[in-house]
Amino acid sequence: MANNTCIAFSQDGQYFVHCGIDGTFKIWETKTNKLKEECIPNEHLKSPCNVLFWISVNIQTTNATRSLRSKRAKKMIVEETGQQKEIIVMGSVNGMIILYDVAAAAVYGQLENGHSSCITAITWSTNSGLFTAADDHCIIQWNIHENEIKSKWKCGKAKVTALAVTKDGKSVISADRIIKWWDLSTKKIIKTFIGHAGQVNSLNAITVNENNNYLISGANEDTCLSIWALDETKNDDSSVASLAMKDEASFVSAHVNEESQVIVSATTKSGQVHIFKCEPNGSFKPFKPKLKIAVTSYENEKETVQQIPIIMAKLIENEHLLLAYGSFVNPIFEIIIPDYSNKMQYLIRSEVKKTKEKKDESVAKVKVENNVEYLSPGIGNTMIKRHRTSSASSQLPLRDRLESLSLNVDTNTTNRTPSKGTNMTQLLMQGLNNKDRTILNKVLFTANERTIRNTVAKLPVQAITPLIEELSIMLRGKMYSSMIASIWLEVLITTYSTHLLSHPNIDETLSPILGLIDEKLMLLTEVSKLRGRVSLLTEQISKNHDDQDTLNDSLIVYQDVDSSEEGSAIVEDTVESESGEYWEEMSDQEEQEEQEEQEDQNQNDDEDEDEDDSNSIEFKEEDDMSS
Repeated sequence: MANNTCIAFSQDGQYFVHCGIDGTFKIWETKTNKLKEECIPNEHLKSPCNVLFWISVNIQTTNATRSLRSKRAKKMIVEETGQQKEIIVMGSVNGMIILYDVAAAAVYGQLENGHSSCITAITWSTNSGLFTAADDHCIIQWNIHENEIKSKWKCGKAKVTALAVTKDGKSVISADRIIKWWDLSTKKIIKTFIGHAGQVNSLNAITVNENNNYLISGANEDTCLSIWALDETKNDDSSVASLAMKDEASFVSAHVNEESQVIVSATTKSGQVHIFKCEPNGSFKPFKPKLKIAVTSYENEKETVQQIPIIMAKLIENEHLLLAYGSFVNPIFEIIIPDYSNKMQYLIRSEVKKTKEKKDESVAKVKVENNVEYLSPGIGNTMIKRHRTSSASSQLPLRDRLESLSLNVDTNTTNRTPSKGTNMTQLLMQGLNNKDRTILNKVLFTANERTIRNTVAKLPVQAITPLIEELSIMLRGKMYSSMIASIWLEVLITTYSTHLLSHPNIDETLSPILGLIDEKLMLLTEVSKLRGRVSLLTEQISKNHDDQDTLNDSLIVYQDVDSSEEGSAIVEDTVESESGEYWEEMSDQEEQEEQEEQEDQNQNDDEDEDEDDSNSIEFKEEDDMSS
């Protein structure tokens, strides 16, 4: 099973490995509960580990020694040719695959030029070799002895998050939300299985007999495991059974006993283990867990029960169960025999001790390679650079141990996971010591003030000056980087004001920052003036626009004459004055015409009167004659 997490048991259950977010690589022996190795591989400083997987290889060729880093390591590998070696395969964010030899405490080799993006899933088969999947939507089959690619093919457009190989090594199973069953010889899909709503995080291929092969899958935000029949003759692509739980499974382990019973252990996110038993008889039915296992302890004298979370569980020989519980700082390993007489099995264990009996061993056992620099956890700004000797471990000086105990308080307290501030502090220390811009940008560009305070509070005093130099560079950047840098500076100066006042070269350290702040303050007045003027202009433009809208909406508009219309008034007055004489001439002419008309009228009246007189005389004469 390949899980998308940096934690795993070895194939035989002898070792347990965990790689933290800060790149710290730890290997424990499960029988003795002792920390075997602890280091930070140099590759992790620039490309953190995203997924890891244990494999057991048989070194039979000398070609595998081509990629070794030292002649001494090469000699050791050649002498042990033909033996089984425990190798940890680590998939990094940049697509590189690192092979770490546990026995030699050295990097065995690197697989490059295969993937171009983050490794997302790894699986191994003794018959077929190593398989990896990445964000570039490709699956690669590797030949780790020759450091070359056997085959490579596209697996679709979705990100593959789980891989598995069948026992015969003839087919590979990949999963995103859809599970795809691939024929390894033709690179074609045999079947697809659809049923999970979330991203699949675990795949386990099991073989009951020659005719019955099954696949157990689990997905994110899914409270059940699905069982699929790997049978090409069946047309039904749905799951044949499901294993019901009350929580999401984070790790799944499967085993087939001598009675052909399938036993499945599922470690849930709530810190418990659910064990299922089912007998394949052609088809499955829904199953409930046969047993639930939880680890508890009594706290103080009040006998209040406190649950100790189970980190991971693995089924081993004789149906025994290997547990890892507690915290990643000091995990406890135990092999138990499941008791199926009750549905719930509580393991009452004493509370994890707050101080480890041999704390110096956990700090001192740091494996280092030739000419490679590592940071020992909790030693602040102290850099360890030494050649690996013939001894199994390199001892740190007592002064460094005491300094580590005083600077890293959280690592001295067992049964307690490191806080986010502790992890950020360790990343910041790595970035400051190695001048790695990727790590520094990841840590410093954090706008959460609470996280910044926790990170600065756990920072050793040796890192204050390098941090101030990095923050001064950020202040010269754009607005966002300056704003983040000002928050860091405020928290840093507030927390370490006493130390800064006693620093002999405080003036040289802070003078570039003070000069930069003064320059920005000088520009503040001019920027404020410009801002005020721009705001006035925008307000006036908006007001004129509103007035224009009001005029367009009104029915009657009266507009007073302004200065721009004075010229037209003068022109009108000039025209009016020039036409005055014309009107006077017109009035004299009209009077003359009226007089002439009056005279004509009088003349006509006189003529009418003469005609009337003549008519009257004629009428009179006619009357006289008639009489």
